[in-house]
Amino acid sequence: MNNDLLISEINELKRDLAFKQEEIQALYMEVKQQKNLAEKYQLENKHLKQQIKQLEEEQEELLNYP
Repeated sequence: MNNDLLISEINELKRDLAFKQEEIQALYMEVKQQKNLAEKYQLENKHLKQQIKQLEEEQEELLNYP
C-alpha cells in the first residue's frame, strides 16, 4: 500500500515536471521572439535616425542656397 502511494506521488511529480518543462520552453520561445523584435526595432530606429540626420542636412543646404 505504501509502495503504491510512493509510485503515485512519483508519477504525479513526473507529470508536474513535464508540465513545467513545457512552460519553460514556451517562455523561452516568447523571450527569444521578444529579443528578435527588440533587435529589429533597434535597427529600424538607427536607420530612421540616419534618415532624419540626412534630411536635416538637406534642409540646411536648401536654406543656405542663395
